Amino acid sequence: MLNRISSFHNYQSVQNDLRRQENKVHHNQAQLASGKKLMSPSDDPLATHYLQNIGQQSEQLKQYGDAIILVRNRLEHHEVIISNSESFADEAKRTVMEMINGSLSPEDRLAKQREIQELSNNFLNLANTQDESGNYTFAGTKPKSQPFFRDNEGNVTYAGDDYQRKMRIASSFEMAMNDPGSKLFMEIDNPFGDFEPQYELQTGSDLLLEKATSSTFQDSSNYKVTFVDMQNGKFGYQLEKDGSVVDAKEFDPQTGIEYENIKIQIKGQITKGDSISLEPRSSFSIFDTFKEASRLAESSVSDTSATAKLHQVTEEFHAAFIHITKARTDVGARLSTLDIQEQQHEDFKLSLAKAKSNFEDLDYSKAIIEFNENSRALQASQQAFGKTKDLTLFNYI
Repeated sequence: MLNRISSFHNYQSVQNDLRRQENKVHHNQAQLASGKKLMSPSDDPLATHYLQNIGQQSEQLKQYGDAIILVRNRLEHHEVIISNSESFADEAKRTVMEMINGSLSPEDRLAKQREIQELSNNFLNLANTQDESGNYTFAGTKPKSQPFFRDNEGNVTYAGDDYQRKMRIASSFEMAMNDPGSKLFMEIDNPFGDFEPQYELQTGSDLLLEKATSSTFQDSSNYKVTFVDMQNGKFGYQLEKDGSVVDAKEFDPQTGIEYENIKIQIKGQITKGDSISLEPRSSFSIFDTFKEASRLAESSVSDTSATAKLHQVTEEFHAAFIHITKARTDVGARLSTLDIQEQQHEDFKLSLAKAKSNFEDLDYSKAIIEFNENSRALQASQQAFGKTKDLTLFNYI
């Protein structure tokens, strides 16, 4: 009985060894056929874990790449619209400069007015541009709402918000894909400082405000400067603050007018009785400038106050042009940043591919050696099995 058990045990042991060797050979054959080192997670659990992480990172990079493509498309469209609005602002400036020409007839002025109105309409349409998805470009984070509306009096209001739509293009980096219209078209720095001039000039005067600034934060006072003759042949001025006279001196063109927190610089030829009122204003809307240019086109060529306001309008259109140019430059910088970030993602993809290859790809020379060794071991096991199955007690009787 014991001999029978021992024979069965030997037979089973050799058979198990044979199966193990067959499995190794089959595994080697599968590796060589696929070119992969890992055929199942059990081959190397730690490497499988790393490969799963690499796969997740690769998928995340793909999502970032798609986001970069989308943001780039939006920004390129955004840049084209800003460039067109920049051209409109420059063309409006040149048209108003032609209106200042004293040789123009009233009919010529009205013709220029129609040009300004057409530019204004085109500019408004541009500000309400939609992309291919129907989103309003300059509506902030309200892309489905029209941002700009003009009433019957020509006043333009903004219905969007002051924020930017953003999209994540890296693990800790979001890129703005638009600019709100309020910041771009309605909050342009006042080229005259902290105040807006209103002119009451005498016939033949060409007095203009150059700059009026206040060192007081958000100075809400209204000022008025009136020029008078002095006995020495020079001009003097009277400065009013909120309707009350606060200063009266001889005017020095070199130093201008200085009183407490306010400093006023003027240019051009002064005429007795000229006055400039200063109303607080730190920024302006280009839509208001278009409206003012159209209104002033109806004034007489000999109206010096209206002509001074037309000079103001040209300065505002120039300031708007500079402001929009800066915005276009910022969009260009964002596009460059996208290119840099995209290249970083591509570099990281290469690193992940190399790491994946180290864990997953088969070393053929090593695999062939292992296959040959396992094949020889299988042959030895097969020979051993053949001898073992023939061993019985009847061979010795």
